[in-house]
Amino acid sequence: MGVFSAFSDLMTRGGPVMWVIFIAAGIAIIMLIERTIQIKRWRKVANIDQQLVHKEDMASLMSIQGKTNTRHESPVRTILKQIRWQEAEKSDDLTKQVNTLLSELTPKLKGVLPTVAVIGTLLPMLGLLGTVTGMINVFEVIALHGTGNPQEMANGISQALLTTASGLVIAIPVIFFHHILSQHLQALLATTEQSLLVVMNKADVNRG
Repeated sequence: MGVFSAFSDLMTRGGPVMWVIFIAAGIAIIMLIERTIQIKRWRKVANIDQQLVHKEDMASLMSIQGKTNTRHESPVRTILKQIRWQEAEKSDDLTKQVNTLLSELTPKLKGVLPTVAVIGTLLPMLGLLGTVTGMINVFEVIALHGTGNPQEMANGISQALLTTASGLVIAIPVIFFHHILSQHLQALLATTEQSLLVVMNKADVNRG
C-alpha cells in the first residue's frame, strides 16, 4: 500500500504530463522486451542455419521451400524459401533477387525499434512540456496572489522539476537499450549477409 501511495502521490504532483510520460515509458518497455526476445531467437537460429549453409550442397539449399514463418525461422531460411530459382539462371539475377528480398525483410526485422527510438527522443521533450506547464502554474499563482502563497508556488515548481527529471531518467535507459538491440540486429544482418554470400558463391560454382 505504501508503494501505491507513493506512486499516486508522485503522479499527482507531476500533473497530467507525468501520466503521459508513464504511459510512453510503459509502451517503450514492452516494445524493448518483445524485440529482445525476438532478436535473441533470430540470432540463435541464424547461427544454426549459417552452419547448414556451409555444410549442405546447392541442391539441398534449393530444396528449402514451404510457407515462410518470419518470427520463428532465421532470415536466411526465409529468403531461401522465397528465391525463385528458375528465374535465377544468371549470377546477376540471383543477386538482384537476394538484395530485393533482404531489403524487404529488413524493416520486418527492425519491427518496433524505430518507434522505440522516437519514444526515447520524445520523453525528454515531454519532461520539458511538464516544466513549461508547471512554471505556467507558478506564474498564475503569482498573478492571483503575488508571492504570498508559497505553497501553491512550490507545487508548480515541484511539477516542473518532477516531469523534467522523470523524462530524462526514463529516456536514458530506453535510448541505451535501443542502441544495444540495434547492435544485435546489425550482427544478425551481418550473419544473414554472410550466409547468403555463401549461397550465391555455391550457386556460381554449381552453374560453372
